[in-house]
Amino acid sequence: MRVMAAPTASAVPAASPRRGRTWLVVAAVLALVAAGGLALLPGGPAEPARGGTKVVVPLSPVGGEQPDGSTQTRANAYDEVTRAAADGAAGVRVTADLSWLCDADRSCTTAPLDPLVERADELGLRFYLHVNSTPQWMDPRGTWFAPVGPDAEVWAGLFAQLVERFGTRVAGYEVWNEPNLVEAWRQGPDPRQYAGLLKAVWTAADAVDPDAQIIGGILSNNDLGYMHELSTALADLGGNASNRFFYDQLGVHPYAGGDGVGYDPLEEAGSRDVETPYGVKDMTFLGLERLRAQVHADEGIWRDVVVGEFGYDRTPGNWYFVPEPRRGEYLAAALDRAAAWPWLQGVTVYTGEGFAIAGTPSADVLERDADR
Repeated sequence: MRVMAAPTASAVPAASPRRGRTWLVVAAVLALVAAGGLALLPGGPAEPARGGTKVVVPLSPVGGEQPDGSTQTRANAYDEVTRAAADGAAGVRVTADLSWLCDADRSCTTAPLDPLVERADELGLRFYLHVNSTPQWMDPRGTWFAPVGPDAEVWAGLFAQLVERFGTRVAGYEVWNEPNLVEAWRQGPDPRQYAGLLKAVWTAADAVDPDAQIIGGILSNNDLGYMHELSTALADLGGNASNRFFYDQLGVHPYAGGDGVGYDPLEEAGSRDVETPYGVKDMTFLGLERLRAQVHADEGIWRDVVVGEFGYDRTPGNWYFVPEPRRGEYLAAALDRAAAWPWLQGVTVYTGEGFAIAGTPSADVLERDADR
């Protein structure tokens, strides 16, 4: 394999409000899972492993940077997937950074991903690929200048190579990251541009594996205004119920709070609305129900949802800050509510830097909740 710069477990814009996003799943969260607090469906299988829960563990690709600064190895990746299954996780989530995986000749290597997909498949774990980033040879301005126009078609061709390789062994392929934020759509968020990318990816992926599940949106917060404009743009491009508006599942990062404060996850939807250039953004956790209902109203489809990120920061002054031990109480309440949503397929708890849980009072709260 060629020498490549190593991405972290989740490649995200450096300027995002959630800084330095290394990933780590903590024992406290999985203890809550093992206690049965996150059963996928009422009356479902009692055994927590093999997809019987909703917690999805974020891991680094082989050659990627680990939370401690080391490089992920094939052997360690194997062990981490094995441990995720043993601890009762529903699946694993790995970033597929196309700026790292794909050469200027438009060929992509899947070698950093293969061992994790194979082991997850052996263990019956769901596997999610978070596909993002623009290669430097496509746009020298930077990886977070999203591909539009002819570049969207090229990027979709790179994406399709992953679909051709892994097919339905991957439970869902996420298209980009938080396109409603300027940090992740550097030329300025534009629902019509993202709609064009989503259609290009859907078309390319459908040509190699019609059964592959495409996850669209990947929104920061419950951004009703942006999502409405996206649904409209997809319809204008020919999206309809037959082609599912060019995506299968809805991806959202429903962080609850704002600059310097995190909100109780059980606050009523609509109680913390803010205005954006595209309309209303619901900053509550329960706004996820509202967003899903809006998508149904706009597109006529009730979507399954994948939460790729959620959590609270323990650093005063940071986005989504909640003091200890209330932070653990909020997280436990959010996970309990998630268990009641049969349409929610997976939730990844973000625990990088200020969001870390291990060794904090939040861990004690989550462990007590699991023991109840």
